[in-house]
Amino acid sequence: MFRTLIKGTFILTITGLITRLIGFIYKIYLSNLLGARMLGIYQLVFPVYAICFTIFGAGIQTAVSSLVARKPNDIRYHRKILYVAGTLSLITAAVLSLIIYLSSDHVAIHVLGEPECAGILKYLIYAFPACAVSATINGCYYGIKKAAVPALTQLIEQIARVAFVVMFSTAVKDLCLLAVIGICVGETVSMIYSVFMIGIRFRNENNDSVEKNENNSDNNYSNAKTDKNMISDKILSTLLKLSIPLTANKLIIALLNSLELIMIPVMLKKYGMTSDQALSIFGVLTGMAIPFILFPSTITNSLSVLLLPTISEVSAYRSNEEKDAEINHHTNADVKRISRICIISSIALGIASTVFFETIGAKFGEYVFHNETVSIFIQILAFLCPFMFLATTLTSIINGLGKTHITFMITALSLAVRILITMKLVPVNGISGYLISLLVSQLMATALSYRYYRRIIDQRP
Repeated sequence: MFRTLIKGTFILTITGLITRLIGFIYKIYLSNLLGARMLGIYQLVFPVYAICFTIFGAGIQTAVSSLVARKPNDIRYHRKILYVAGTLSLITAAVLSLIIYLSSDHVAIHVLGEPECAGILKYLIYAFPACAVSATINGCYYGIKKAAVPALTQLIEQIARVAFVVMFSTAVKDLCLLAVIGICVGETVSMIYSVFMIGIRFRNENNDSVEKNENNSDNNYSNAKTDKNMISDKILSTLLKLSIPLTANKLIIALLNSLELIMIPVMLKKYGMTSDQALSIFGVLTGMAIPFILFPSTITNSLSVLLLPTISEVSAYRSNEEKDAEINHHTNADVKRISRICIISSIALGIASTVFFETIGAKFGEYVFHNETVSIFIQILAFLCPFMFLATTLTSIINGLGKTHITFMITALSLAVRILITMKLVPVNGISGYLISLLVSQLMATALSYRYYRRIIDQRP
């Protein structure tokens, strides 16, 4: 089982590294194309994107994955789930698109604090429907533990987005708007790929079942229609029961994350910076330094994607008879062994990343982004790596052990602390106050995650 985990992690890591590498090169290209200020404006619309996606896609995707996993070999059932979930997701995305379009000026001025974001928001909404379809289909593939299609979907989206922006960068004057349209193009192309792949899977199922249903079609038409309606109603109710709590939890996190990002330029202005200076610092931090620091996290993120179901599977494999303590003992030992190896690997990767960013990485970042401030940010943020990578792994383990409410509480608490520190320190100390808030909140999240991990592991029989 551990070999399967390593193999799957390797495959996802390779795909993720290619996707992240393309995205990283694109960030360099975009930063040079837009400049720090326009990059800051571009980054400022992503909180709105994240909140909307959480509402129309994130919870539904996880719910679809859970429903599909209950009957991994029933393709007809999968098709019905996708039909219901896709319709629900598309309707929600369309409603949110209309709301954002009509209120773009209000959102840009009163929420984001930057009027120039209004026009960008009106184009960003065209990515919502495509994103909704892709998220639903990806949820189906995650449910049957076939992550290749979702991984390729992300890769195709990245390639299409970059290719579009590079092709038209010399022909379009509003480069920030071009970058946003690139998002829409990338999401649309990746959606077409997702629909094509799931269509092939469903068509093969249809061909296999035609002969079986051919003789009984007249006798069973009425009953089949009734059964189909009943099944669809049941899927919808189950889907809502699963997705609404998930969406609510993820929405709280998304709102806190968005509030944090939106506050940075606002607090920098209170510190005494002009609007252009605040946006420039925000663009350098969120569009250059943080993506650079997060590059190695592709490995821990890939590990976490597979670690959660692996821990869940091992943890669930308990003896049907309580007296068979030996099986339960070995099961718990497997959980501890897999967890220990993953934790040590995450810490080692984090320490190696810190050393790299403190020595070569900072100067390399300054060289590729042509910005001296990037080097300073990278050197400070480098100390986050061991704690950030360890927290990601611990979160996945805790979730795999069925304690998702704990990780939600830890994440929400750490974000709340980060926001409070940002509000207190940034108006007095500038951007260094926000960097302090990042370090403090990450240390707290890692410490709490490890504490609850040890408590859960020690309580297991």
